Amino acid sequence: MNYSRLICGAGKPLLSLALIHGLLACGAGGPGGVNLNTQYSSDERDYRTNYVSTPISVSGRVVNLAGEPVAMAQLSFIDGAGVTSVSDGDGRFSLTNLDRRNRLLRIDAARYRSEFTVVNLLAPLAESSREIGDVILTDDRDQQLRFVFGGDVAFGRRYLDPLEITPRNEVPKDQPGALILSSSPQSGTQSVLQWIRPYYVDADWGVINFETPCTHRPDTPHPTKEFVFFTLPESLPALTWAGIDYVSLGNNHLFDYQEQGALDTLVNLDAIGIAHSGAGANSAEAMAVSRHLLKGNNYSFFSGTSITGNEHPVSYVATEVKGGAADLSRQDDIATVLNAERDAGVVNFAQLHGGVEYAFTPSTFMLSSMNHVLANGAQMVIAHHPHVAQGVGLIQNKIAVLGLGNLAFDQDRQETLLGLIARVDMVGGDTQQLRMLPVYLEDYRPRLISGNLANKFLRRIGELSTMGLLVYPYQGQGWVALNPADAVALDSTVQITITIPESGSAVVDLRDLASSANSLLMVTAGTGVSMQLGRDQMLYGDFEDWDGDEDVQEAARWNLESESRYVCQSHAYRGNAALCLTRGVEHSGATIAAYRNRIRVVGDELDAPNKDLSLYGYVKAVNAGAISVDAEYYASFGELTFGGEQLYSHSGGSFDWQAFNVKLNMPADIAKAGAEKQGEFNARAVRVFLKQAPPSRGEGLVVFDDVAVINWEAKPALGSVIATPNPFEFIRLTGSPGQVTLNLSFRRHQPAGL
Repeated sequence: MNYSRLICGAGKPLLSLALIHGLLACGAGGPGGVNLNTQYSSDERDYRTNYVSTPISVSGRVVNLAGEPVAMAQLSFIDGAGVTSVSDGDGRFSLTNLDRRNRLLRIDAARYRSEFTVVNLLAPLAESSREIGDVILTDDRDQQLRFVFGGDVAFGRRYLDPLEITPRNEVPKDQPGALILSSSPQSGTQSVLQWIRPYYVDADWGVINFETPCTHRPDTPHPTKEFVFFTLPESLPALTWAGIDYVSLGNNHLFDYQEQGALDTLVNLDAIGIAHSGAGANSAEAMAVSRHLLKGNNYSFFSGTSITGNEHPVSYVATEVKGGAADLSRQDDIATVLNAERDAGVVNFAQLHGGVEYAFTPSTFMLSSMNHVLANGAQMVIAHHPHVAQGVGLIQNKIAVLGLGNLAFDQDRQETLLGLIARVDMVGGDTQQLRMLPVYLEDYRPRLISGNLANKFLRRIGELSTMGLLVYPYQGQGWVALNPADAVALDSTVQITITIPESGSAVVDLRDLASSANSLLMVTAGTGVSMQLGRDQMLYGDFEDWDGDEDVQEAARWNLESESRYVCQSHAYRGNAALCLTRGVEHSGATIAAYRNRIRVVGDELDAPNKDLSLYGYVKAVNAGAISVDAEYYASFGELTFGGEQLYSHSGGSFDWQAFNVKLNMPADIAKAGAEKQGEFNARAVRVFLKQAPPSRGEGLVVFDDVAVINWEAKPALGSVIATPNPFEFIRLTGSPGQVTLNLSFRRHQPAGL
């Protein structure tokens, strides 16, 4: 089978998400960007009409870090919807008569810092209200500063030119579907940053890694570098509008347009008043910090990269006689600069750019560099470059944010779509609070997220935080326990009985058994049974809407640009949404819903692929034609495909919800001699296609929900403690056929004051 037409060029970058966004908008008219009168089946149309006309309320409690109620707190939605509330003497609040869509809630109170939380109001119709629990405010202390650090940012390439048809030495003409227009970049750039702006404007000092030259003269592209891009200077006012005060330039794209592009970048940033460091006309300038007096204390920002480009005739880094980015391999120079800051009583943030792209743990060199800067005067490390989020830890007993991932970057690779903003509350050099705020780049534009997606992502960040700090999800944020006493563990146990079939193997779906803030802690069972844990590599197979934008139920990871495939709310197995496929007897071909992105296996980025995979999910049907789920296999990147297989099939008809669980048979690796990355020449990724053929009569309906691509990993012994947090949501039991009773223990964490 070959789905190359469905995926707009097999093996090549999938259809630009900016263009997809435009295509989706073409059918705007109802929730999810579609016309209620033409797309949905009659029952779904009736359900949605009732849904949008039925308001919902939200309630909770405002407290401080000690768990004490905060009275007279003002609660309002960022979108200016006009619905407000004031907390009572017990800290309780209620907001009523609300539309059923996700919103960003702001909480303000005297003597406290403002707080924000994405409130998920896309509840099933049976829910008339939602209780969000305790919202915690942080004391606004004297001389306290709030810093926010974002990851990789650039506003060129696919932002300006979705199909990448413009030569790299030209400014693109205005393109249909482009998020940013070359003729007027500011408004488009503001649209990219609009959903994270409240967090930056609220902060005292906003930071990003500006991974791009800023020039309107792209006539000097690097002669041998594969990927080069630039941002237009007219985008810069959007940075100040968004609350960004400083940008780090010590990265491997600053020199994409060589000396001219780097110099233009410095001039353009200076002209608009955005501070910067990490680049200069020579190594001394590039090494210089950016120092600022903030609330009576001096803070400085160092920036440098380990990606030197020395393999090219023109490197990316500055030397004594050449401009570029600060070079992290110049360790003596770095020590001199940072020790001078420490000796002057300056609190320094070291921003380090390097590591292995798409790797979830820091490279050996990056860990060495973190140790070096922290031993020589830096107070905290903020790292980026891999384009995926990593954990948080202690090095030299100081905080190291190991990798933020992307903030606003035009990558289609699925792993890059979830990133972090680090929010640091500090008095002098003492860190009071550290929160990791999860963002989702749906169409290259970051949105804050909530609910299950936020919790699953933050549990993975917690899993990666193995260096002395606990990171756990609470109220849609990653709370970092700076001291062991700052968090408490809450454990629960569930007992279930399952049947192992004649095959000798059964899968347990944990998503029904504990909330998404919980991680699996322990499993006990009788003798003769073993287990293996699995994580969902798809992430977006629940079809729910977890982000805080104005769109509703868009399910942007799926190709739903047809009246015969849509997110449906009237048939959800769990939650508020599922995927419906319709087909009539008059049609000759099947309805196909394609997953847009390649789903890569665990270990691919380090050339240690784990291809032990299963597809799991739920399906039901009404008068359906033949049902199937197909897989197509791809290289990790590049143009190669490796065929596919039918994973699941059903004759159709009518039946209620049933689970399906099938093994994926991804082709084994065959070593390619001399290849830098074996993933370019071997099957490392899968895409999934859900199908319904025409029924024998009338109209057929098939509904899928909670679809997961499971990567099977750890094999802990029954009764052993499993490290938490972790993102495992499935157990594969192996044993003799028959019934088995399992005792499942789960753990979640919450702030200690509650």
